[in-house]
Amino acid sequence: MRRGGILAGRYAKALFRVGRERNILDRLHADMSAFARALNENQGFTYFFNSPEVTRQEKKAKIKELFGDSVSEVFFHFVMVVLDKGRQTLFPEIAAAFNGEMDVYNNRVKALVTASVALTPEMKNEIRAQLAKQLNKEVVLIPEVDESLLGGIKITIDGKVIDGSIKGKLHKMRRFLLEQSAAALN
Repeated sequence: MRRGGILAGRYAKALFRVGRERNILDRLHADMSAFARALNENQGFTYFFNSPEVTRQEKKAKIKELFGDSVSEVFFHFVMVVLDKGRQTLFPEIAAAFNGEMDVYNNRVKALVTASVALTPEMKNEIRAQLAKQLNKEVVLIPEVDESLLGGIKITIDGKVIDGSIKGKLHKMRRFLLEQSAAALN
């Protein structure tokens, strides 16, 4: 893991612990989501927040003006600490790590489901139900279409891939045949 990811994880865990101790995790999650969304959707704000040309005091004043009344005191002070430490460029990674902590806490997992065609609501519900049963966790589906799969689906959860696509099966068959022909030549 690169250094930024480690630091982001530490900041996220610290905020998560405070939220759990004070019983405000849902509020902190909402605050984190809103702030991360503002950074993601507004290039001007992102530039301002990350720019070394803007002083910390200017950043703090603007964030207080924009978010001071709409986020919890804990989250506001968290953002101030991130600024004081000069770690604001890590904020997207901090938000992702915090969301990961929330997923673990809530026994939730995200599943990227890639299919050759768009999944119907019924198919999504069936896949979600089957995965939830097997994993004993709440499953959040992230559907994706990749026509190159030819058919079937590919599911990715926490870096693990379950490839039930025709493309994947053809690839396995090709590899098997190449191994068999290489073994026959020896």
